[in-house]
Amino acid sequence: MIKKKVLNINLIQNEFLHDVAQQYEARSATQDIEQHFRNLYDSWEQAKEDGSLWHYADNQWFSGNKELWNEFVNHVKDRKCLEIGSGPFGYLAPCYWIKDRIVIDPLINFYRDEQLRVHGKTFFVDEIKTYNVPAENCLDELIGKIDGFIVCRNALDHCEDPLKILENISDYAASGAYLLLWTDIFHLMGLDEGHRNITRSPKVLEKLLRGLEFEILQEGAKIRDPNEYIEFGILARKI
Repeated sequence: MIKKKVLNINLIQNEFLHDVAQQYEARSATQDIEQHFRNLYDSWEQAKEDGSLWHYADNQWFSGNKELWNEFVNHVKDRKCLEIGSGPFGYLAPCYWIKDRIVIDPLINFYRDEQLRVHGKTFFVDEIKTYNVPAENCLDELIGKIDGFIVCRNALDHCEDPLKILENISDYAASGAYLLLWTDIFHLMGLDEGHRNITRSPKVLEKLLRGLEFEILQEGAKIRDPNEYIEFGILARKI
């Protein structure tokens, strides 16, 4: 009872507890893997057999713009691409058609092991380079090397230092690399142990990304209830 009371005080003060948040993510991922992995994996295997890319232009970043989507696909398929904060399934890992895939997530080994333990299969296959570290850690070997795209979806509000991660993203991105970014930035109904607030102002992040030398191509589609969340999503490109 005392421990719970201390945690609630910390949440009110918006103090983000990294270890507690990681435990939250692991619990959530375990449930998702048990309940959803098999159907998702089977659908993915069928998509591969059919020659589908798995993702389409009607997602939250491209909003049905097929011309822009086709330009994106042609640019990234033979280049080095990175996902930051994949969660148990990820956006990049299922993209079997992309030549060079990298994933950074402090729980990536846990996700892989849990998928193999429960189902004997995993999205995080050997040809995907993985880093089992917090995204705040800048990896020198990736600086200026990501020339395809970087995707960071539903991750920044689960991290200790979101702005440091944005700086790392800018450092990793080579000129011409795309950025697919989406996150909740403020939780209007309050916080739990797995989330943090970043800012109430989407304009702040937009200006920050411009300062980090990204050209914003278009705003992402809204997917959240505006009474519960303030969200931020953009499709951008490194200058």
